[in-house]
Amino acid sequence: MANILIITFAALGLFLSWYIYHKKGKKEKLVCFVGDDCNKVIKSRYSKVLGIDNEIIGIFYYAFIIILALSLFLGIDAVAGIPVFNLLIIMGALASLFAVALLVIQAFVIKEWCEYCLLASAITIVIFAIEIIAR
Repeated sequence: MANILIITFAALGLFLSWYIYHKKGKKEKLVCFVGDDCNKVIKSRYSKVLGIDNEIIGIFYYAFIIILALSLFLGIDAVAGIPVFNLLIIMGALASLFAVALLVIQAFVIKEWCEYCLLASAITIVIFAIEIIAR
């Protein structure tokens, strides 16, 4: 059951990350109801890590999580000798730390909220919580 929940939340995160990427690529404004200007957040200097857009990192992260959870669901417990569940936990922990850091940046540095970013952070933290509970 946990793997299905992880896959479901990761699919939502994947869609959300793709949506932000798509809007930015077309230079279309994101409309937010929570904050005043989502675009201020997604176009800030904090919207990239090592030159890679955060939404692209999100796309790869959520896709990787789907693959790992699907592997477990199909009974594949290890890849190249590494337990798949351990990979899920490590990726979930790192992604959650990254999500919290981005929340802090929105709150105290940019001083603006992006509901899409808030939702992506929440999804990431929920995935990690499910992984911890399932352990």
